[in-house]
Amino acid sequence: MATTSTPGSSQPAAPGLSLRRWGRWWSPGSLVGVLRVVSRRLWSHLGLMLAIAVGFIVAIGLTVSIPVYAEAVGYRILRDELAQGEAGSKRPPFAFMFRYLGSQSGVISWRDYAPLDEYMRTQLAERLDLPITTAVRYVATDKAPLMPSSGVGKPLIFVNTAFATDFEQHIEIIDGTFPKPASADGLIEVLISEDLSARLGFQVGEEYLILGPQEQRVEQSYPIRIAGVWRVRDPGSDYWFYDPTTLYDTLFVPEESFRERLTAINPKPVYVATWYAIADGSSVRSSDVADVRARINRIATDITTILPGSRIDISPAQALAEHQRQVQRLTLILTIFSIPVLGLIAYFILLVAGLVVQRQSNEIAVLRSRGASRIQVLGIYLLEGLLLGAVALALGVALGQGAGLLMTWTRSFLDVQPGELLPIALTPDAWQRAWQMLALMVIASLLPAFGVARYTIVSFKSERARATRKPFWQRMYLDLLLLIPVYYGYTLLQQRGTVSFLGTDDPFANPLLLLAPTLYIFTLALVATRIFPLTMSVLERVAQFMSGVATVTALRYLARTPGAYTGPVLLLTLTLSLATFTASMAQTLDRHLIDQVYYENGSDVRFYDLGQGGGLSGPMAGMQPQQPRPSDAMNEARFMFLPVTDYLTIPGIAAATRVSVSQVEISLANRTIPARFIGVDRVDLPGVIHWRDDYAGESLGALMNRLADDPAAVLVNSAFAAQNRLRPGDRFEVIMNDLDRKVRVPVIVAGYVNLFPTVYPGDGPFLIGNLDYAFDTQGGQYPYDVWLRLTPGADRTAIDEGIRELGLRTFERGFAPATIITEHARPERQGFYGLLSVGFIASAFLTVLGFLFYSALSFQRRFVELGMLRAIGLSTRQLGALLAWEQALIIGVGMIGGTLIGVTASQLFIPFLQVRRGANSQIPPFVVQIAWEQITIIYIIFGAMLLAAVLITIALLRQMKLFQAVKLGEAI
Repeated sequence: MATTSTPGSSQPAAPGLSLRRWGRWWSPGSLVGVLRVVSRRLWSHLGLMLAIAVGFIVAIGLTVSIPVYAEAVGYRILRDELAQGEAGSKRPPFAFMFRYLGSQSGVISWRDYAPLDEYMRTQLAERLDLPITTAVRYVATDKAPLMPSSGVGKPLIFVNTAFATDFEQHIEIIDGTFPKPASADGLIEVLISEDLSARLGFQVGEEYLILGPQEQRVEQSYPIRIAGVWRVRDPGSDYWFYDPTTLYDTLFVPEESFRERLTAINPKPVYVATWYAIADGSSVRSSDVADVRARINRIATDITTILPGSRIDISPAQALAEHQRQVQRLTLILTIFSIPVLGLIAYFILLVAGLVVQRQSNEIAVLRSRGASRIQVLGIYLLEGLLLGAVALALGVALGQGAGLLMTWTRSFLDVQPGELLPIALTPDAWQRAWQMLALMVIASLLPAFGVARYTIVSFKSERARATRKPFWQRMYLDLLLLIPVYYGYTLLQQRGTVSFLGTDDPFANPLLLLAPTLYIFTLALVATRIFPLTMSVLERVAQFMSGVATVTALRYLARTPGAYTGPVLLLTLTLSLATFTASMAQTLDRHLIDQVYYENGSDVRFYDLGQGGGLSGPMAGMQPQQPRPSDAMNEARFMFLPVTDYLTIPGIAAATRVSVSQVEISLANRTIPARFIGVDRVDLPGVIHWRDDYAGESLGALMNRLADDPAAVLVNSAFAAQNRLRPGDRFEVIMNDLDRKVRVPVIVAGYVNLFPTVYPGDGPFLIGNLDYAFDTQGGQYPYDVWLRLTPGADRTAIDEGIRELGLRTFERGFAPATIITEHARPERQGFYGLLSVGFIASAFLTVLGFLFYSALSFQRRFVELGMLRAIGLSTRQLGALLAWEQALIIGVGMIGGTLIGVTASQLFIPFLQVRRGANSQIPPFVVQIAWEQITIIYIIFGAMLLAAVLITIALLRQMKLFQAVKLGEAI
């Protein structure tokens, strides 16, 4: 049965018709027209489009900076690992050593050696596919006895005869000349080391005889003449294949002498053959590791085939594999760490894209009403995003390289000190991540258009008539539902105590540590945005009793139109809360690192002073046997010490004090308890020790004063005192044995301490007393620690030299500044702080940019409304005050809410990060540091942003024409 359509009826178009219409729309001719429309739309909203492009650039830059940094710092680690040669000697990165050892595979002839030598000289660089910057060939005979020229007598020394290419360029001839190539039957001229000449008194011009092997002693012996004496020119030169000091008993000859003369005398002279090459591996990245290792393995196979027994002794193959693993791990960790900041950037793009779509919504509705499909509308926005993305990709990649370099110089949060220029290069992984991030950001920019593209002109007008609708997540109560996982996560952390159960004890290698606090911040920011209109309603009711209309009107607008400002309020709150939490976390971890290191050491430097006596005692007893002494010598001093003030004569030392930690027994209530006695100089200690107020219930000065009241006074750790009910004034005895005889020393309780540097509660109870009292009661001094406080910029080498000059018998037990520097240079820590710093700067910049655009577009969106208010009698000054109040309230609430959320997140979650640094990681306790300095910086930035927004508003108000607003009406 045929169906007829009545006039005005609507039927869906046939599929074929839709496809034909789609094809016409995207035909080459139409595509040119579409591109023209897109370019005009971009130009008409240039400011907003540039803001979106900036968001793309920052997101790409942050994403690219992670693999760039990981690759650069991975190269530094690789270089340091490869630089460790045999016996701890330093070698350049990408050093290769190929060797044939006769001790393992037998001596060989020159004919056996030549094919592999040809391979090394002509094919090695090609097979490695890396430039060779240094190449050395070294060949030596087996050790043979060096005899007087007559051949009679005992061997003077056993020597090798060898040649090394370019040897003459890296030595100094201190006597004689470089040897000349030997003639067919003449003496062989040799070069001897300065060390050998000094040991045996050899002189230039002297002749000797080197005997041949035992089985052919006469036939393979050959005479030599000393032509010169050599000394190494630069021991640290990359040229040296072996430590030059190991070559003292090697006689060097020209290569021609070895090849022509020695091979004629000995058919198999080659006992050691070494090929040493240094390649330029600066272009090698983690993605190249598999290929480089494959090429190295191929070379190993080749040389074994050419000369069985040859092998690769030194190569970067194993270190390259570790480098690749380190880079991949670091990239993954930092990528997960970057998710909160990338989420904030994505929200900025959504906010600005929403402002763009809001301005173009009337245009979109007209296009839809005139036949454009939803896909076609989204296609226009997609083209806009791709054009912006093409520009952003180039700039974002460059920004990522700069950010990666900045991260390599990061010491702590927002603490950047220019240092070594590591190779910063874009790897295939960096390009891949850049494309992936661009795709995600383009999709994010399309989301606002996807929602508006469904409107026709009728539905759009209907929706616009009422702009008080709440956001989707508020209507679905998602913010309140998110409180459930936040509570669960916090409860789980409370039960476990630290984040270590998430996989690692290192907070810088545990990307999940930010999961719970980030979710907490995000959820409370959403809840704060829900509460904001209610807060404005309450303030509006209060403001009704105040004079003036600007404040009341501003509060009423904010209370009644939550959808108009949800975006900027949420952006401000998230930015400040994340900044507060991350800055406080960084400051707390930094402070805790310093506290931990100084708790381990007590002060900047800790030396153990052995005194001038014989043997160790005190805390170092047992390291060497102690001989019993006659009884009449008991009262004689076993140790003599220089005054501790002598340390102050060393440049760089500001203060010094003596501290001794001894094993003792406490005699209490007819029982003995193992403990430690810490003897201190109460006058000098406060000027040296690194002390925290929570180590005791009193100040350090008050505690030292208590020790001054009585030489026998001691401070008892609080837990031991509570367990044994010790109170000030109680007396007991301590059994000391620092001079190999037990002495019962009476003491009196003067006060309590919770902690004392270098002493951990898990090791048992401890007492703090006067060191001189311990010396006097035991009959003499014994070895002790010397704690030193350094001046700023003190040179460690100068301090060591000063101690040697004083003749002090000491050894170092801790150097706090060096430990802290080493910890700051850890790739995970440095990358974490670098990423936080870059993210902090990026999020603050985008937040300011987003709010300024919001202020300008908010004025344009309310142009008619403001014109009407102006027409009914409000002055320009009142309108300016109205808009200024609105912006101040939005910024103020965002700042207050963000600060409160960030501070509470810090107090709740940062204590769970107390992990790492051994068995005593909980000592000293974590003290959460709120980064008020960084928060103040944000406040200043947001204050400047408010001022800029007010100035922009005033400028726009002065340009506003009343008749335009009244005349245009709804058209605007």
